[in-house]
Amino acid sequence: MEQLAVTVNGSPVDNKALNAAMQSLAQELFHATLDEVPQESHAELKKMALERLIARELIFQAALAEGFVADEAAVKDESSRILRMMGNPADFWKRLAERGMDEASFLRMVRKDVTVDQMSARKLDTLPEPSDKEIRRFFSDHQDKLRDHERVRASHILIPLDPDDHDAALEYAKSLKVQAEQEGFAEVARRHSVCASAPGGGELGFIRREDVDPAFADAAFSQIVDELGDPVRTPYGYHLIKVTAHEIPSPPTLEEARGKIVGFLKKARGAKLLEEWVAVLRNGAEVVMH
Repeated sequence: MEQLAVTVNGSPVDNKALNAAMQSLAQELFHATLDEVPQESHAELKKMALERLIARELIFQAALAEGFVADEAAVKDESSRILRMMGNPADFWKRLAERGMDEASFLRMVRKDVTVDQMSARKLDTLPEPSDKEIRRFFSDHQDKLRDHERVRASHILIPLDPDDHDAALEYAKSLKVQAEQEGFAEVARRHSVCASAPGGGELGFIRREDVDPAFADAAFSQIVDELGDPVRTPYGYHLIKVTAHEIPSPPTLEEARGKIVGFLKKARGAKLLEEWVAVLRNGAEVVMH
C-alpha cells in the first residue's frame, strides 16, 4: 500500500499524488523534471505541492457537499487534451502503470481536477465587475500584459527513443524527414508518428510556447513557415515539426483589450478570494500530515 502524505477530513492523499504534484511544479517553475531541479529546492517544492493538494481536496469536498461533480463532456475534453500533449499514448499509459495508475484511476483524477476547476470558477462568478476607472488604469500601466500570446500552428511527427540506441531513433527521424519532403508531411505522419495526433496528419493546431516542451517550443517558434525542421529531441522522443502559420499580434486598443483586462483584474481578486475561501475550509477541517 502506498504511504500516505496527508489526510484531509479522513480522505487520503498518498505519496504518488505528492510526487506528481511536485513534478508538475517543477515543470511550472523550472521548466524541468523533478530530478533536474536542484536538491536544495525540493523541500520548498514539497511544501508548495502539499498545500496545493490540501486545497484541491478541500475544494473537491466542498463541491461534493453541494452535490456538484464535473460533467462527462468536460472530463472527456480534459482527458483528450492531456493525451494530445503527452505525445505517444502507449508511453503515457506505460508511465502511468509504472506509478500504479490504470485508465480508470486516471479518469477519476481528471474528474476530480475538473470538478475543482469548475467549483472554483463558480466561486469566482460571485466577484463584482471591475469599474471603468480600474480598467483604464490597468490599460495605462500594463501594456506588456495585454498583447495576445505569440502562437504558431504546428504539426509534428513523433519518433520514440530507443533506450538502448538513441542514435538509431535520430537516423530514423532524418530518413522520415526526407520521406515527408517527398511524399507529404501529413501522409508520413499518419503512417509513422506514434503521437495521438497521427490520424489527423500530426496536426496540433495553434500552440503557445508554454503549451509544449521548451525544446519543442524553441524549434517551432524559430522555424520558417511551411519549411520542415530538423529532428528535435524532447523527453518524449524525436519530433519533426512543420509550422504552417506564425502569429505575432499587435498591441490592442483599450476596447480590444477590455475583456482581457477584466479577466486580469478578476484573476487577481479571484486568487485572493480563493485563498481566503480555502483558509475558511481548512479552518473547519481535520488535516493530518503523515
